[in-house]
Amino acid sequence: MTFFDFAVLSMPSLRYTTVFLVVLSIVLVCGSCAAPPGRIAGQLPPITVDGARLLSGGAAFEVRGVNYIHPSNTDLAKCPALQFGADGNCPWQLAPIAADMDRLKALGVNTIRVFLNYYVFGGARAVDPNYRMEQPLAHLDALIAEASRRDIYILPVLLAKYPQDRFRPQDYATALDLHVRPVVTHLAGKPGLLAWDLFNEPDLGGPVDQRCWDWDNADFPLCFPLANERLGFVKMLHDEVKRLDPHRLTTVSLGFAKNYFEPHNADLRLADVVDFFAFHYYDNDPYDSGRYAAHWYYGKGFPEDQRRAIDELAALKLNKPILISELGFPTGPGAKRSADDLRRDLRTALQVARDERTSGVVLWPFQATMDDLVGDLFTS
Repeated sequence: MTFFDFAVLSMPSLRYTTVFLVVLSIVLVCGSCAAPPGRIAGQLPPITVDGARLLSGGAAFEVRGVNYIHPSNTDLAKCPALQFGADGNCPWQLAPIAADMDRLKALGVNTIRVFLNYYVFGGARAVDPNYRMEQPLAHLDALIAEASRRDIYILPVLLAKYPQDRFRPQDYATALDLHVRPVVTHLAGKPGLLAWDLFNEPDLGGPVDQRCWDWDNADFPLCFPLANERLGFVKMLHDEVKRLDPHRLTTVSLGFAKNYFEPHNADLRLADVVDFFAFHYYDNDPYDSGRYAAHWYYGKGFPEDQRRAIDELAALKLNKPILISELGFPTGPGAKRSADDLRRDLRTALQVARDERTSGVVLWPFQATMDDLVGDLFTS
């Protein structure tokens, strides 16, 4: 017998109706506090696509994001990036991450982009067959849970720090078996992810040969076969990720927006592969972070190059959402912008993104603190 049964049976019959009505009212009130139909409390609805819009729970969703590289309290000399407990110099601590999520929520952020290191998440098994990735995966789960509690989605980037000379067909099995399949299988169908970002800047071939800093450099013969090789690799990734997690959206973050349809006459167009477009925008500071203003294809500077990049994707008439997954401007010693310039230009960049009907932006943290980076951009 429950306490409720005992209490009711112990009362005079004249009071039974009153007790029942009180309890019923409590049940009804509690029911009104529950999550919306189809959504479990603390669980984010899946992100879907409606034409050129991203949707969350059926409502239009604007990404207001930050690239989350490391916790705010990190000693960058020892831990420049999240290692999810795999590096003894970077012990895993959830409390600082939870505090960061609180601050990001207060700043209006609803998405963080997180890089999943190839070696941390499986790649180390190539040299150490005894390496286990259960702990990094558990820590990733904890990060996703902390973000979800604050209504913040995760945009995970696969294959971060992947070897830049391993895009050949004979390299596919290693990348899939060591990293992609274990990670995607672990998270397939689970809530909290915005999409899969399949690879970061595959179109920037500078680590292989500086002349291919843009794979569309037709002046150097190596760049076209490099582009085709990487296009095939990303297509392979997309197909396998979709097989493992069929209801999750996919994208790939390109250094230059035009490379969704360049090089001309390549084996395929990335624009036809992914569910939505993602690209990075930096103007000419620092010199090696994208260089739209110094690019032979763009070259008009900010914000004209940003607008052109968006317009050309829209002109493909594929009716897909567009996300700027890295956007940032350095400040401080040696930089071209002051803190006031940063606030002005981030507002301009966000307004351009909105005017062009994109699905939002994800800021790159050139600044030392989240408040210095985000400010009131997403709350004013």
